[in-house]
Amino acid sequence: IALPAALMVFGYYIFRGMDVMTTHDIQSVEWIKVLPYLVVLGTAIAGMNVALVLILGIATTGVIGLLTGSISLFDWLGSMGTGITGMGELIIITLMAGGMLELIRFNGGVDYIIQKLTKQRGAELGIAALVSIANFCTANNTIAIITVGPLANDIATRYRVDKRKSASILDTFSCVIQGIIPYGAQMLIAAKLASLSPLSIIEYLYYPVAIGVFALLSIFLRYPKRYS
Repeated sequence: IALPAALMVFGYYIFRGMDVMTTHDIQSVEWIKVLPYLVVLGTAIAGMNVALVLILGIATTGVIGLLTGSISLFDWLGSMGTGITGMGELIIITLMAGGMLELIRFNGGVDYIIQKLTKQRGAELGIAALVSIANFCTANNTIAIITVGPLANDIATRYRVDKRKSASILDTFSCVIQGIIPYGAQMLIAAKLASLSPLSIIEYLYYPVAIGVFALLSIFLRYPKRYS
């Protein structure tokens, strides 16, 4: 879904960049330090279990860091501890979101949503709308996906939407909304670093808008055909 949008925006920036005359010194790249990213990307594309992908990524990072002298053993362990601690708030919110979803399901909210979706494209648009609304309310695309994910799975099963298409819709529309809301964490950080109002940045958000447009087109035009 995102590939046509990415190519369009990439071409736009290349065209605009032709007018930039400033040159920058390119630092040398230590390619061995790129290996953990390649390991994570390759194993994820191969369809390996998410937990194994993360474990391999962490292990590869640690080993290469130790071999190159970039980090010590205690730095590596400390970084893992910091990462685990940083997930604490997310775990709490996830538990709350799970409980809220079960309350919705218990009171018939899931069945009501599914009954309102009468055709496949309506189901796909419904998944997109649900994750978008959740992201508007939480300003966190991860929480939005976790909250709406079980609903999207029920909808996809009922209306025979390909699970890969359903997951793509969840991910794409949550990122689109996260990219354009002025109160999202990313927008607030960017605005603070640039000493600007978040609202003044919105008109330049070509990439998330382009992704959203192409994502909607993929639903209405049933693209790709094999998954629609």
